[in-house]
Amino acid sequence: MKNKSGLLWSLVFIVIFLLSQDYLFTTWEGKLSFFGFPDWFAWFTGVHLIFIFCFFLFSKKHWQ
Repeated sequence: MKNKSGLLWSLVFIVIFLLSQDYLFTTWEGKLSFFGFPDWFAWFTGVHLIFIFCFFLFSKKHWQ
């Protein structure tokens, strides 16, 4: 069963990596978001918060 879990975590981090490659499928315009930051900043922050949360769960499961 551990290999199945390893495959799942590999897929999770591959998806996060692909989300971080936003320049491949998104062209960011120069407009500002709600708080005055560029639109890409919300994407950048969201992807990194997802990464931190997934890495926390990964480390909690594998390095108890």
